[in-house]
Amino acid sequence: MNVLRLSSALQCLLLIGCEPLWSAANRSRLEADVRHILKTAAVMPQHLECRMVGTTRNASCSLRMTPTETASVIRTFALASIHSSSESPSPLARLVAHAGPSCVASASVPLAAFGIAGRPTSLRLPSGSAFEYLLLTINESTGEACVQVSYSYG
Repeated sequence: MNVLRLSSALQCLLLIGCEPLWSAANRSRLEADVRHILKTAAVMPQHLECRMVGTTRNASCSLRMTPTETASVIRTFALASIHSSSESPSPLARLVAHAGPSCVASASVPLAAFGIAGRPTSLRLPSGSAFEYLLLTINESTGEACVQVSYSYG
């Protein structure tokens, strides 16, 4: 009977894939890491909803931020403004394309976007790991924000 249950569980896993399990297994550590980083900018969100992107090292977190908190994050991490341009996109604009769409849903309002890449020391984590980049997109009229990060290798 145990073999039958194990076989059924494996079949179910194969049918639904690994993505939900990967995200669920890493969500609490991800939320703790993002909270740690934001706390260095004096931002302590009440509600932070994070998820891993597929089975990659990339992740995104949704939260609300005041204009003061947004300015603090931009200043603390020295985030550069990201402008999308069809002509010769900047390295950060290319990173946005790699990171995927923001978790801020906005079809009509343009989002402000800021970022830093290259595994800066400001993105080091207590575990000894670090984030490779941090992207912040925000709907400035609602405060709805998205923080996108990627755990670095090694």
